[in-house]
Amino acid sequence: MMTHVDGLATPAELCAGEVTDARRFFRTDGAESGGWRVVGAGWESLAGGAYVQRRDFPFWSVEFIAAGRGRAELGGLGQALAAGRIYATTPETRLGLRGEAGRGLRRYYLWLDGPEAQARIEAAGFGRSRVRAAAVPGEIREAWEWLLREGSRSGEGGADLVRALAEVLLLKLAQARDAGGLDEIEGARESFERCRALADGEAVRLRGAAELAGAAGLRVETLCRLFRRYADTTPGAYLRRRRIRVAAERLREPGARVKQVALELGFADAFHFSRVFKAELGVSPRVWRGRVESIGPQ
Repeated sequence: MMTHVDGLATPAELCAGEVTDARRFFRTDGAESGGWRVVGAGWESLAGGAYVQRRDFPFWSVEFIAAGRGRAELGGLGQALAAGRIYATTPETRLGLRGEAGRGLRRYYLWLDGPEAQARIEAAGFGRSRVRAAAVPGEIREAWEWLLREGSRSGEGGADLVRALAEVLLLKLAQARDAGGLDEIEGARESFERCRALADGEAVRLRGAAELAGAAGLRVETLCRLFRRYADTTPGAYLRRRRIRVAAERLREPGARVKQVALELGFADAFHFSRVFKAELGVSPRVWRGRVESIGPQ
């Protein structure tokens, strides 16, 4: 699906032919401020095993790998790609991307134009052709999604909002570090997914970060780093949200009582449970249960 503003679709010559799905915008509104402006941004899914090549590109670009695994050739230098990797290119950079067969790359991109565009990208830490690793991939993905939503809307002030969101995104990208070995990143991701699966399946039994870390065979400090890096939250907060989701399902059952559900899920009292439940779902447990009862069996 392609999106555009003011009737201007992203020019076909700027889009990779190997893309299987995309969300993107392309703008020509808005004057340069500080010597640069946002031209476009998007999300693309590349076919597994496909090779994408680009040179003599008209804009400065920053790209973020959201999923998949492969390799990048940046200015003739081969580097490994995995989820959470970031890189930037200038109009003169020769770029080649190849995803592993069966593991097509999914990437976000941001295009900048203007005489100070390169300086702005360099200020985010991309001074030469290299791949970096995101410190908080979840936050970067959210910032890019916000940029895509606003960039795809027209209206007065839209260009200013897009630029402001791009500033936020570039500040988040500046927190990235030099990428380590691919095995290190892949191993960390696998550890996180294993811990998340434990939390999803045992949220009622596991009552905190220490218990989850023990079940996963990790140190609490390591567990906290994994959840901060890949989920942008703490293990305790993630478990608490999962328990509330379980509670919401139990309150759908005929005859369910708020106090009993609270005790079963390890909350000290119904008042504390109600406060946490409302903070997560926006309504109290009693209101939630009342809505379910009013709907009745389907």
